[in-house]
Amino acid sequence: MVRKFLAAWLILLAAACATPTLQAQPGTLVIVGGGLEPDNEEVLRAFLDARPANARAIAIVPAASGAPSQSAADFRESLIGFGADPADIRIVELAMLDDPQSAEIDEAGWAANASDAAEIAKIARAGAIWFTGGDQSRLTKLLIEDDGGDTPMLAAIRERLKTGAVVGGTSAGAAIMSDPMITQGDTLAALLPDAPGEAVRFDRGLGFLGNVLVDQHFGERARLGRLAALLTHERQPHRIGIGIDEDTAIKVAVGDTEALVLGTGYVTLLDARGASRGSGTRFAVRNMSLSLASSGDRISLIDGRIEPAPFKEATVGNEYFGRATVSGGGMALGATSLAEVAGEALLDNSAAREVERHSFSGAHGVIYRLVQTDASQGWWGRPPEGRAAYALAAVRFDIEPIDIIMKKAEK
Repeated sequence: MVRKFLAAWLILLAAACATPTLQAQPGTLVIVGGGLEPDNEEVLRAFLDARPANARAIAIVPAASGAPSQSAADFRESLIGFGADPADIRIVELAMLDDPQSAEIDEAGWAANASDAAEIAKIARAGAIWFTGGDQSRLTKLLIEDDGGDTPMLAAIRERLKTGAVVGGTSAGAAIMSDPMITQGDTLAALLPDAPGEAVRFDRGLGFLGNVLVDQHFGERARLGRLAALLTHERQPHRIGIGIDEDTAIKVAVGDTEALVLGTGYVTLLDARGASRGSGTRFAVRNMSLSLASSGDRISLIDGRIEPAPFKEATVGNEYFGRATVSGGGMALGATSLAEVAGEALLDNSAAREVERHSFSGAHGVIYRLVQTDASQGWWGRPPEGRAAYALAAVRFDIEPIDIIMKKAEK
């Protein structure tokens, strides 16, 4: 163990000799919920612009991907499209699987490179470090030692982040930001007995973003229920979770408690600190607090308070809609996204103080109940360029189990 530690120390010392000195203040995180489009200027420029002035080099870590060379090359091209100098970009050769699209390289041979001096030097010189998508468990297996300690490469990443670099990632690269991290799981499997799908699991993450559980592909894969289940799990320490839609990001300074939302979708914050989980055999939870933010909004990572973008105006007390809500679920019911249900149908609707939506598999189901409280706030607006969007804060969220009985109607 002493010999292993000494070798790691010597690697870091060698890398430090060529390392540009960064600013004293901590760095920045840019966390993307997956599905980042190559033309998403707001997110890509935020990542590039967060580099320190004296450390412009960029290190791309493709270890999570099943096609590491290709995923790294694709992201490289996206960065170049928004002004990155190709000479500044380095691909970190760390991967678990061979990329079938690169016949001349066996990327599986990169598996031990978290202790390789040349690869660590790419990190040590970087002012920006990016994790591609894929399987987050591959990243942690390659970057965390068998005894639970940091590999020399992970230690170098932490040092760069601590001293001013920007660290970003998408999909799997977002999941690793918290510790523990979510490794798998489907919402219905988390909420219903005998429902098909993957069981929800969590494991050791890298913990760059403290005290918050990060979920990704959030709206597209209907992960609100799985995040609620995990935030109330007895062996999961965090009670605040943040779910990030695809092509959407948060930008947050390390140690800060407020995040700026970027991109085309929404960021959902669930606060379970005041929630109570049901004691029965079926999953139930009451009194979670839900907030929702979109591009230009700032969201508190400690209580979900929203500072809306300047173009958004309050909806509560100035509701656009005044119609009875429909309780139900399924493909025949319109306006089923979280923003539409909690925004359009609830906080922008003078005729509603409560909205319900149903989901089920077989004979079992759940009610999602969203409740406007005296503390609830809502905003809506359209930026000069882009789509109109809501921002919401302090909406009460409950999940209640139900049983389903269906039969054909008599003709």
